Amino acid sequence: MPEIKLYAPTYYGDAGTRSAQPREEFDEPRVPVVVRDAEGVRIVLGSHDYWNVDFPDVQIERRARGWLIFLHPIGGSDPSGYVFMLDDGRSMLVPDSPPGGIPPIRLGTWDEAVTQVNERPGVG
Repeated sequence: MPEIKLYAPTYYGDAGTRSAQPREEFDEPRVPVVVRDAEGVRIVLGSHDYWNVDFPDVQIERRARGWLIFLHPIGGSDPSGYVFMLDDGRSMLVPDSPPGGIPPIRLGTWDEAVTQVNERPGVG
């Protein structure tokens, strides 16, 4: 089955220029991503091995009047939530409470989420 293998650079923004190791806005590490047809499109985030369930993935399906995106923060798991993007410009985020201890989506503030995703390992 055809697949696309890419490398996504890490985004540092202007924080990279203020660090002990100056970095470009988008810099190393470049993380593998694989995209494959799967009753829509499935994107594995962090691996070029489509079957590796150690990495999160998103499944994107086309529906009659928009798109449905399944969020799998734990690879091979049930979705923690869904993003609906309607053709008329509306969008919705719908949390789910899957079994097995996967936390559902938690709504937070922009500042809180950006701080957590940008925090460097071993800091904080």
